[in-house]
This record gives sequence, C-alpha cells and structure tokens, in this order.
Amino acid sequence: MFALLASLGHFAVDTEREGLAQNRRNEVTQATLAMVSRLDAEINANVSLANGMYALISALPGAGADQLRNGLQALYRFGRHVRYVSLAPDNRISQIYPPAGNEAAIGLYYPDLPEQWPAVKRAMDQRANVLAGPVRLPQGGFALICRTPVFEEDGGYWGMLNLALEADGLFRDVGLAPELAGVRYALRGRDGAGEAGEVFFGDADTFSADAVRVPFRVPGGTWVLAARPAKGWSAGQGHLAALEAAAVVAAMALALGFYGFQRGRLRIEDREKRLRAFLDTARDGVIVIDEHGIIREFNPAAENLFGYTAGEVLGTSLNRLMPAGDALQHDRRLRETRQPGVRRMGGGRQIEGRRGDGSTFPAEISVGNVTIGEERLFVGVVRDITQRKEYERRLMELANTDGLTKTLNRRALLEEGESQLELARRHGRPLSLMMIDADHFKKVNDVHGHHVGDAVLVRLSDVVRGCLRGTDRLGRLGGEEFAVLMPETDREQAEAVAQRLLRAIRETEVATDTGAALRFTVSIGLAGLETATEDLAALLRAADAALYRAKAEGRDRHSVAEAEA
Repeated sequence: MFALLASLGHFAVDTEREGLAQNRRNEVTQATLAMVSRLDAEINANVSLANGMYALISALPGAGADQLRNGLQALYRFGRHVRYVSLAPDNRISQIYPPAGNEAAIGLYYPDLPEQWPAVKRAMDQRANVLAGPVRLPQGGFALICRTPVFEEDGGYWGMLNLALEADGLFRDVGLAPELAGVRYALRGRDGAGEAGEVFFGDADTFSADAVRVPFRVPGGTWVLAARPAKGWSAGQGHLAALEAAAVVAAMALALGFYGFQRGRLRIEDREKRLRAFLDTARDGVIVIDEHGIIREFNPAAENLFGYTAGEVLGTSLNRLMPAGDALQHDRRLRETRQPGVRRMGGGRQIEGRRGDGSTFPAEISVGNVTIGEERLFVGVVRDITQRKEYERRLMELANTDGLTKTLNRRALLEEGESQLELARRHGRPLSLMMIDADHFKKVNDVHGHHVGDAVLVRLSDVVRGCLRGTDRLGRLGGEEFAVLMPETDREQAEAVAQRLLRAIRETEVATDTGAALRFTVSIGLAGLETATEDLAALLRAADAALYRAKAEGRDRHSVAEAEA
C-alpha cells in the first residue's frame, strides 16, 4: 500500500509539474507573440512614411531644397520615435531634419563609414528598404536606421533616404524590457541577420535551448525575439517536491497535494491577471479569435477603435469589424493558416476597419497564432493609420501637382496621357489633346513683375478648369504652357471647347500693383488621334505645331493639327 501511495503521489506530482510548465510556456509564448506584433507594427508604420517620401523624391528629382526640406519636416512630424530624417544624394548627407543636434552628420560620405556602409550598399543592391543597426551615430547615441534607396524614373541611383529611429524609446513604448514580469527578453539579428546575427538587446543567455523564439521580418532581413522565465520553466513549483515527499503518508500526501494544487492554480490566475493588465493598457487594439473567427478577447483600445464594448462583440464573428470584401479575404486567410503550433508573425498588412456606427477607417494589422493545448488562437494587433494615409496622400499630391497652379505637373500629365492613349487605341475611341500658351507672357513679367505673371497663370488655370469636364485632365508643361487631355472627344467637340475657352479668357481680369485690371489672351493648338497616331510624343508634337501656327496667325485663336499624309 505504501509503495502504491508513493507511486500515485509521484505520478500526480509529475503530471502537475508538466502541466504547470506547459501553461507557463504558453503564457510566455502569447506574451512574446504580442510583443512581436507591436514591434512589427511600430517599425512598419515608420517605413510606410519613408516610402511616401521616396515617391516624392523619385517623382521630382529636380525638386528644390525648400520642397525637400518640407517633405523631411512632415516625415519627422508624422513619424514616431524619429531621431532625424536625412537625404544623401550620391551617398553624401546634404540635408537633415531637425538640424539642431545633428550638424555633425552633414557632409558624411557613407563609403567612408565602415559601420554604416554595408547596410547602405545592401539597400542599393537589393533596391529595397533595409533596417540597419542599432548603430552608433557620429552625432552621438544609438539608433535603428531605415535605409531607403531612391532611384529616378530612368532607373539611375539618386541617393539614400535615411530614417533614424531612437531604439530605446521604440522598445520602451512597445513594452519591451530585458526583464518584464519575471520573463527575460532578448533580440538577435543586428542589421537583419536573423539567427546568425548579434544579440543587440537583452542578455545573450536568454537564447538558451529551451527559450521561446519568434523570428519575424524587418525591412531587408529578420530579427528573432527570445523569451524565457528568469528563474527557469520550473520556478515556483517547490510545492510539488514537498507534495512528493509527503506522499509516504497517505493522509498528509492528500492534504498537501490539494494545497499544492491550489497554490499552483492561484499562481496561474495571478499570471493571467498580469496578462489582462497588459491587454487593458495597450495603446493598440488587441483582438484574439479562435480558428472559426469568433472573438475571444477585445481590449479597451479595440473598444475605442471600433466603437463596440467587449460585451457586444465577445462570442461573435470578427467579420462584423470589417467590410464584406475584407471579411471574405479574412475567411480565406483563416482557412490557409489552420496549422498547429506557433507560426511566424504576419507582417503589417493594411485593411479597412468598420466601426459600430457603420463608418470605416484604414488600419494596419499584424497577426500571429499559437496553439494552447488543443485550441488554436489568433492574436491580432490593430492600429488606426488614418493620419499616415493622409500624409501619404499629401506626399503623392506634392509629387503629381504643380506647386503654383495646382494642376498636374508635366510628369503626371504625361503618365496620364500614355494611359489615356492606350485606352483610346484599345477601344477605338476618340482622344484630343489641347495645348494652351499665354500670349505675350514675357511682357507681362517684364512690365508688371513675376508675381503678377504668377497670378495670370493661376487665374488662367482656374478659367480652363471651369470650361472642362470632370474626365478631362489639365496639366502645366512648363512656364506659361498648359495641356489638356480630352478623352471621348473628337475634332469638332475639341474645337467647341477651344472656342468656349478663348471667350472666357478674353473676359478675365487680373489686378496689378497700380490697381489697373490686366487682360490677357491665349493661343491654342489642337490634335487628335486622327492626326497623330504614332505615340503620345507624336500627339504632343502635332498639337505644339498647331499652337505655333495659331501664334503666327495673330494669337488669341485656335488652330487644328493637319491630318497625317
């Protein structure tokens, strides 16, 4: 009987020990996945802003210093944890924002910096973003630096856009510390080298054989986050040894077994409370669903984001939080990821969220999944990116819009022209191009000043817009010359628009410094697919020839390109 009771006690203790260790591993795994989600979202939020700045530079390679400085200032203002933003044409830093405290970086040439050049070279070779570091900055301190190589439209290398993130602040704001709630954390993969890279955060001993490891993508490489309890996976189980020793006495063994069991459960409940405190204080929305898409957790930040209380959504489908199209895509992704075990975190992808009042908002979500016992759970960290989208929209507007007249700039108009020409040819539809040039514009500048000349161009563009349809596209080619793309417009219709435009401009006035009203006229050249069918360049040449014929015939009139022989 003694041997039987001792054996039963030993078996019960081992079973409880394994259960507690597995529960602890599951808790640490969940916390690590959540930490990776926050890191991923924080890094990608800043990289997306850098990509918007890239679009501006590549679209406007000849942009002036003021325009580039405004772009850097906007990127710095909208970014998080940004130490500085810099531009390095031909790999030499020429502009940096904010300038205060970063003066030492101006003029640095990357090939001369052995600690920074490899990541810069890799970004150039891969033609993609690379997250370097943490690196020591010449101006002091350490930072993570997102290197974004900029290439011009012809494929030539322009230089490097650098976004330096204050590493300690970023880690602190996502809740990452070398030790947190009895769990040690460490990051490996300096310069995106993954498992082969250096440990750059926390204690290297954290990467022991029994640690939880979660690899995740960063721009241009991989990081690995490791976690393990500071006192080992069996810490806090001393009561089980006492229980096993006491099993020699049946009554005491039973009593101690019950006592130890309760202590273990109370400790698990305490850890669950700490996890709940994290969920309740997280800045980003955290949503946990099961493998059927049913919401199991919904933290306060998610309540604020979606306009639902947890009580309203727990036990319901996640699909209520997204439009129908995104819901279908989500169901497909859920089916594809139904595999046991811990999977690598999904990178930040953009979705559209739907609030309780039916309104929608752009969001970025990072998702990971974990298997706890027999149950698969998916953890999503959701962030509202409305402000970032507005910033990207403003950058695209800068890249495509003429700064003075707010019409399309030359590059954007030519891109639109290629697209419209291809559609017209494919479907056999008419297309007309109108070129407009202000008459005697040099005289306006010489007599009244360039500010009045600018006012004439602005007024001219406003009048032209008022004479066009919503489908027509107006752009400034340069100086006082404009062009209009008119899809679904034949020669007769284009001439009618030109006549209407000439009449409207003759009646337009611009105030001068003397108070006198200045009137001006324009000359117009028209060309259509029936006169130039080779390509857009041929259409532009035909319209340009017609424009100069109108000027030669006396100005303030329109002329139509002659049909091809």
